[in-house]
Amino acid sequence: MTKADVHGGDMRLEASVRSFPELLLQVGESLHATLVVDDQGRIARINSTLTITAGWGDGEPPEGRPLEEVLLLLPWLVDALRTALTGTETVSEGGERDRWLRALVLPVFGNDGQCLGACARLSERAPVKPGSAHHVALEQELTRTQRQYEELLNTIDGIVWEADVNFRFSFVNKQSERLLGHPPRQWLQEPDFWKNHVHPEDREWAQAYCLKASRERRPYEFEYRMLAADGRVVWLRTIVTVLAEDGRSLKLRGIMVDITEQRLAREKLEQTASLLRATFDSITDGVLVVSRDQHITAFNKRFQQLWGYSEEALQGTPDPKQTLPAAIAQVKNPERFLARIQEMYAAPEREGMDIVELHNGLVLQRTTIPQRMGHTIIGRIWSYRDVTEERRAREKQQQTFSLLRATFDSIADGVIVVDSHQKITAFNKRFQQLWRIPETAPLENMDAIQAVLSCAPLVKDPERFVSRLREMFVLSNEEAVDSVELRDGRILERTTMPQRMGDTIIGRVWSYRDVTEERLAKAEQERLFVAEKNAREKLEESLAVLDTFLNNAPIGMGFLDRDMRFIQVNDALAALHGKTREEELGQTLREMAPRVAANVEPLLRQVLTTGEPLIGLDLSLEVPATPGQLRHWRVSYYPVRTMSGRSVGVGAVVVELTAERRAQQERERLLHEAQEAIQTRDDFLCVASHELKTPLTPLKLHLERLKQKCATGQPLPPQYAEKALAQVDRLSGLISDMLDASLIDAERLELEREPLPLQEIIHEALKDFRPACLQHPLEYAEECAEEFVVLGDRDRLAQVLLHLLENALKYSPMKGPIRVTLTRKGAEALVSVSDRGIGIPEDQQALLFERFFRARNAPVSGFGGLGLGLYICRYLIERHGGRIWAESQDGQGTTFRFTLPVEPAPLLHGRA
Repeated sequence: MTKADVHGGDMRLEASVRSFPELLLQVGESLHATLVVDDQGRIARINSTLTITAGWGDGEPPEGRPLEEVLLLLPWLVDALRTALTGTETVSEGGERDRWLRALVLPVFGNDGQCLGACARLSERAPVKPGSAHHVALEQELTRTQRQYEELLNTIDGIVWEADVNFRFSFVNKQSERLLGHPPRQWLQEPDFWKNHVHPEDREWAQAYCLKASRERRPYEFEYRMLAADGRVVWLRTIVTVLAEDGRSLKLRGIMVDITEQRLAREKLEQTASLLRATFDSITDGVLVVSRDQHITAFNKRFQQLWGYSEEALQGTPDPKQTLPAAIAQVKNPERFLARIQEMYAAPEREGMDIVELHNGLVLQRTTIPQRMGHTIIGRIWSYRDVTEERRAREKQQQTFSLLRATFDSIADGVIVVDSHQKITAFNKRFQQLWRIPETAPLENMDAIQAVLSCAPLVKDPERFVSRLREMFVLSNEEAVDSVELRDGRILERTTMPQRMGDTIIGRVWSYRDVTEERLAKAEQERLFVAEKNAREKLEESLAVLDTFLNNAPIGMGFLDRDMRFIQVNDALAALHGKTREEELGQTLREMAPRVAANVEPLLRQVLTTGEPLIGLDLSLEVPATPGQLRHWRVSYYPVRTMSGRSVGVGAVVVELTAERRAQQERERLLHEAQEAIQTRDDFLCVASHELKTPLTPLKLHLERLKQKCATGQPLPPQYAEKALAQVDRLSGLISDMLDASLIDAERLELEREPLPLQEIIHEALKDFRPACLQHPLEYAEECAEEFVVLGDRDRLAQVLLHLLENALKYSPMKGPIRVTLTRKGAEALVSVSDRGIGIPEDQQALLFERFFRARNAPVSGFGGLGLGLYICRYLIERHGGRIWAESQDGQGTTFRFTLPVEPAPLLHGRA
């Protein structure tokens, strides 16, 4: 083995950088080591020639294997390496007679003083010959070895040195002058050379660090700056071994490696990495970087937020078998999600984009591209963008557009929109149908003038049609409605208005409505009206004639062939199916109206089979023209035959009876209401006659007694006159109630409004009522000291109060107290009249204020009246801007309450 073979052979660099300390590999590379082992005795790097010499030839790489296994044939080298792993440098020799090797083995220490491994550099020498000159030869060999050792140290790409604990150097190799510009003798002659040339900012801490490590007698490594001879600042990594020999002072040995470029590159790299990391974490997309073996190598915070991963779950380079299940559990379609990942890893160069939906409602847009280093694919980048809101907005926009488009196409009017450049921007199907334009015609973006000229031949007056459209193409606020008559007899009602975006006019909208049937129906209605009028003037026709006339109004008619296809059909029948005559021709009944066909087809086939007509059948069903609405028809089906008698189809005549059925129902309803009104009238007349007769009988009796007294010359007792007057008052009250109710019904009851003090009206009403209330305690309470001014009619408000008081008196047979209270409720005055009488059943309270109403628990005797009082009270209170209601429990009394708007206090004086 030549020296060149040992030192210049190819090093196997297959071992993963992550498997061995970086510093150990750097030192081995700088020493051009033949062999590098880590602190566990595993091969990190080995020269290929040494691999052959050691007998390792089974084809497997030796890196990562124990040194005893690889160097089985070189036990002397194994011993030297094991000695170096204890922290001691050693030189060892061994081999065969014709190939003798010498190994210089150095330990390598880390920053914490721990031994990282050992580096061995091998060289070849001649074997030692036995004889008397053996010792001389050994001395010569030792001298030569020392020289080679010094040459080796001088060739190391670093400053190899030896010094005491105060860094007074006793040895330094020649690399010191190359790296820092100071010759070795300066290092050795100046006692404080190292201290003086350490950078001022690092001098204090570096010296203290070295002294502390030396006292602790442990190897150490650190980085600091030194000043070169030309003033440059040089970054050095120094690896120091502390030698402690028995009875001797401590000695330091080490190597200084120039890492200036590495340090600057590292700082720049750290700055770039920091910037990239900040950018990486600030982007809105969640990004995940995965290696070729599917281990996570990088991710940003947004990715964690989207997928809910913790820092602990993604630390290091986690295996996808640990992280992927957590993601799959969140996905709505896990099979497709996983299949997409496997598909992308099966084609490393492929790029892709898809959508991922999560159970929590998020919708993520997933993009993946290969990660490249140069031209080599080293992994895959996955990015996730939250497009939930965007997708919801897009779906909502699509739904809205679809709804608008469907609405646009379903309306009965034909619509076309023209922009400011006179280009057609939108139209619906109905427009094409009205103007007989094929669906394939390229209308969109067509010049509007060209479209107008193409439609003009269909119009009776094309010149006026074209000129009118040209006038309206000018953008303006003008809106217009006119009619267009077509040559085929149709009449279109045309409406035009500006199209606006905000306040800006951007075009014009034209709509066309087919009013042919409407105009014809109107003309027919006028004709029928004239005919009916003439017929009434000439003679009275019977109900049968009227029915005949109605049955001959426009009806639905059609002809179907034996395959149930429409050969002929009129608009009335086609309209029932929600189609036009043109759409139905050639189509089957089942295609046009499946639900109608289910009921009608069996009847049509019966006519075809038997040849017998079906006349006057009544059908009730829903048709497509009016879904959800039950309509009624009288139908007749006739077989249609040729002159030779061959059956060719069925003729259908359909007469709609829906209006008649509804009219009949309406007549029955009106009849029922009229009967109820008659019953109510009869009840009222009965009650009114009874109530009017009740005071007349005692009045007549008292008057006859007075007449007798006068005839006999006896003195006239005053109580007879008083009782007669009381009956007259009662009779007058009944008549007044009837008159007021009549005026209310005719909306002729007038009020004289003026500002009034409400307390004064209540006091006057109580004063007038008190003589009639001698058997009942009459109480009054004002819960607010302020004066309430209302705008109203004094007499009518007094009428309301007296009626409520009379009701309380009338329906309190146990002589319980009657209480009146006045309080404020916001901007209104609240008046309450309470009694402890018989009360009102709950189911009757809603009818209290209706005309002629009397509660069912009111006895017939002792509770007179027409049932109009509360009806009049409600009308008067509501006319005053208030409201009235009752609160009652059956058998526990009743409270009537009403509110009135309160005017400002000065109003009373201001209007006086």
